Amino acid sequence: MHRLPLEQRIYLVFQSLALVALCVRLWRAGLHKVYVYFFSYLLFELLQTLIPLALPLESRGYRNAFVATEALVICCYALMVLELYSIILRDLAGIASVSRRYIKIILGFAIIISLLPLRLEKPPDTLTGYLFIFERPVVSSLVVFLLLLAGFLVYYPIPLNRNVLVYLLGYMLWFLADATTIFINNMGYYLTHLWNAVLMVAYTACLVLWLVALDRRGETKAVVVGHQWNLADETHLLSQLEAINDSVLRKTHK
Repeated sequence: MHRLPLEQRIYLVFQSLALVALCVRLWRAGLHKVYVYFFSYLLFELLQTLIPLALPLESRGYRNAFVATEALVICCYALMVLELYSIILRDLAGIASVSRRYIKIILGFAIIISLLPLRLEKPPDTLTGYLFIFERPVVSSLVVFLLLLAGFLVYYPIPLNRNVLVYLLGYMLWFLADATTIFINNMGYYLTHLWNAVLMVAYTACLVLWLVALDRRGETKAVVVGHQWNLADETHLLSQLEAINDSVLRKTHK
């Protein structure tokens, strides 16, 4: 039965060890309680990484295990975006509540849209085909929300702790690379060895970044990203943002 090439199996072993080390680091620092969905995502990624090392690629067991873990990973993608919005906007409760509401609504529409082709087109022949139909619109929606969040942070000088910034940077790098892979697959193209290598390097870079930079001290070290090109506007922009937040809170309490 077909198995992964030796070099890819070596990489998966390395990736599994890095994921174990990262999970242990987060647990020992108590960060698994702060970034709950991020920690859950890492556990599911670890589980998915171990599957091809244990099961032949062409077996039904591998297919079922991959589909189950990939569905859980997709759920974690959405929950991690919600988690990032909640943490970054925790001092802006009004804006945070509206943001989470819109994300949930858009994701609901994305799931409904993913089901429409099943009535209009020939249903997929495989279980993985159903998974990819569901995955495409959900991931597309999340890419938009991540880019909006990044643009928001670039413009508004919101103080963040270092861990949140590292979490966001690593997640965006990996998620955008993974989303690109999904889009290429859905367009009917096969991934080249070069793109596979790029994807592996991107994910490895994320793991190394998280492993090196996430620690207990990072929860107290403040970093400001936004509007660094005009520091004189910082106070004005924060006041403007707080006014918007207060306005939203007043409307929601009516």
